[in-house]
Amino acid sequence: MPLASMRAWLAPRPIAHYALLLLCVLVVSLGVLASFVFNDATRLRDRIAQTDQTLAHQELEEAVSLLSRHARDAAAALTQWDEARQQLDNPIYYGYWRNSRALAAGVLPEGMVAVDLYDLQGRNLSAFPEKEASMPPQIDPQDLSSFLQRESGRHYLYFFFPFHQDAGKKYLSGYAGLKFDFERELRQLRTFRYLDLSSLHLEAGDGVRIPVDTLVSAMRFESTGNPETRELEVLVTRSFYEIALIIAAISLIGYVALVYVVAKPLRRLSSHIDSMRRGRSQGQLLDDSYRGMLAVTELENVRHSLNDYQHQLDDMHVSLAHKNKELWTLAHQDPLTGIFNRRAFDDDWRAMLRSHRDTPQGVAFLLFDCDHFKPINDTYGHQVGDRVIEGLALSLGGALRAGDRLYRLGGDEFATVLFATDPERARQVAERCVEDVLRYDFNAYGVKEPVRVSVGIACVEEADASVDGLQHLHRQADIAMYYAKRPGQGKIAVYSEEMGEGLEAVVSSAETSAVYEAMSDPSRLEMHYQPVLDLSTSRFDYYEALVRIRGEQGLVMPSSIFPVVELRGLECEFDLAVLERVRADLEAGLVPDGAGVSLNVSGPGIVSQRVNDALMQFAPLLITHKLVLEVTETSLITQIAQASANLARLRKAGFIIALDDFGSGYSSLRYLSSMPVDLVKFDISMVRSLEESGRQAVFVEDLARMIKDAGYRLVAEGIESESLLAKVRQLGFSHAQGFHIGRPAALSRHPEPQRASV
Repeated sequence: MPLASMRAWLAPRPIAHYALLLLCVLVVSLGVLASFVFNDATRLRDRIAQTDQTLAHQELEEAVSLLSRHARDAAAALTQWDEARQQLDNPIYYGYWRNSRALAAGVLPEGMVAVDLYDLQGRNLSAFPEKEASMPPQIDPQDLSSFLQRESGRHYLYFFFPFHQDAGKKYLSGYAGLKFDFERELRQLRTFRYLDLSSLHLEAGDGVRIPVDTLVSAMRFESTGNPETRELEVLVTRSFYEIALIIAAISLIGYVALVYVVAKPLRRLSSHIDSMRRGRSQGQLLDDSYRGMLAVTELENVRHSLNDYQHQLDDMHVSLAHKNKELWTLAHQDPLTGIFNRRAFDDDWRAMLRSHRDTPQGVAFLLFDCDHFKPINDTYGHQVGDRVIEGLALSLGGALRAGDRLYRLGGDEFATVLFATDPERARQVAERCVEDVLRYDFNAYGVKEPVRVSVGIACVEEADASVDGLQHLHRQADIAMYYAKRPGQGKIAVYSEEMGEGLEAVVSSAETSAVYEAMSDPSRLEMHYQPVLDLSTSRFDYYEALVRIRGEQGLVMPSSIFPVVELRGLECEFDLAVLERVRADLEAGLVPDGAGVSLNVSGPGIVSQRVNDALMQFAPLLITHKLVLEVTETSLITQIAQASANLARLRKAGFIIALDDFGSGYSSLRYLSSMPVDLVKFDISMVRSLEESGRQAVFVEDLARMIKDAGYRLVAEGIESESLLAKVRQLGFSHAQGFHIGRPAALSRHPEPQRASV
């Protein structure tokens, strides 16, 4: 380009031309930006929709699998039902049983549409099966695959299972068929986040059977709309307009500067905008002193716009401060109870110690834990469990001193910190908390058992502000709390160095690791067997199996094992490991034929189906060995109906049921008469009281005679002298055990059922 032409192109032009050029560039830039933003948003929305469809497919697969497991559980319950077994043996009343009893007895799930039994040739036991809930009159015993079938616009799932008469599944007596309403069961089994249940449909017509394995691929469905996609669209659009607004404002300021070239207003405007950006102009508005003698309309409009924007910024600051306060509340409050949570506890601990740094004073850490909360939660459901937690928070919070804060550390564990106090005043606060919990009406939630708390108190004269100091205090309160749970401790304990080393296992990583390793590898368990003397023959009748764990530092004793098991809620898993180890000892011949073994099972284990199944695996050993099942009264009281049913089945299989630690609780006599119990084992404390003079010995003697006259056999624990052995023999006890008779020991050879030396 010639130099003259370049100069002509670069010659001064009207400001409107530059402004117009700037506006064109702005429009083009915004258009390009909008195109990129909306294209990216569209692709992201499509990917989210595809992901939602995939997740909906996975949800449907999981639901069908869960429904199949539900059907298998129902079939297992049916095969264990004596009434169903009777129908296969003699179907004369089968029609009445099928139509009136099968679905109304409570054995099978409520959502089941129909149930039918078939003989060994696959023939329906009902004379008119097609008129009664449309079950097939004939099935193929060689093909018991499950399928879905459409009937009158509804979809039904059919499941067929072999019906065995024995637990070992050796004797086939027929077949069972179950029918479920597919859509209704899906809604009852789970909540779907991605799958739109109303969109489920099949192309197949009435009567067409679709195997369950191909059911998901045959279904047509849609995913629910993802609210995140809509929020994303709104966010992108809003961000685009905000960016456009900012660019327009900057362009407008530039337009005014180019047209009028007013230095002072531009400098003031620039200064004011900078202050807004740095947050220094909050609450300050731009007055008319920014300009000279002549007022420019466009600049005045900009000033007013900036002032309005300042108002909006001030409102935003107020709104952000409010939102920050709400976020702090959400982060520091427990969503269920509304009290402070663990994060608030940690923050308050540091803040309180800083405020009391110059005036050292006594500090007490109170740790509250609900007794037997897990059985309550399992028995009545999580909703009732949540109501119990709320009730505990209300009663404990109302019992604290004015200004004290209650924290929920997790689960059913609460805590508070008392400053300017001593152990005696801390105990008074704890006693008030325990009493308020006892007075609270938990029956309104349907809880029939009394709800109690145990309190562990740890006190120091001057608190350590470090994290280690808090953990150390918490550890001491943990130990004291578990000490308070022991019988006779009054539910409140103040930590002291004399509180048995066994409770250290609650917070000891070594004992915890040993328990977990033993559950994963039962061979790490070492069973010690203590003989039980038959007082009528003076021979060892059976041996009580007592568990130890072979650890790196030697044997881990029960006093260190069971606090860990109870704290972690591992009762059922640990019972299974112990049962597997004892069964291995019996099968290895460590206990000879003719002798017996006593097995201890926890409270949760008594009502656990897995533990009961493991116990039934001992059935073949009942031919050669006596097997005694020991349970505590606490385990029976928690879920008495289920415990009674399970014990009755085990007793029928040949087990001898013994009530362990009789006299250590509060409700033994109330429940003893209604439980399937053969032996009653008197607690060590009650047996030892027989050597003392006074009302307690007389009471125990009369109680023993009364229970013996009621038809129970009595076992005396803790026999450590010949005189005590003679005393229990005189009172009519049938068995005795203790150090005087024999100590627990590992069995490396056959312990011959010899006559005892005592």
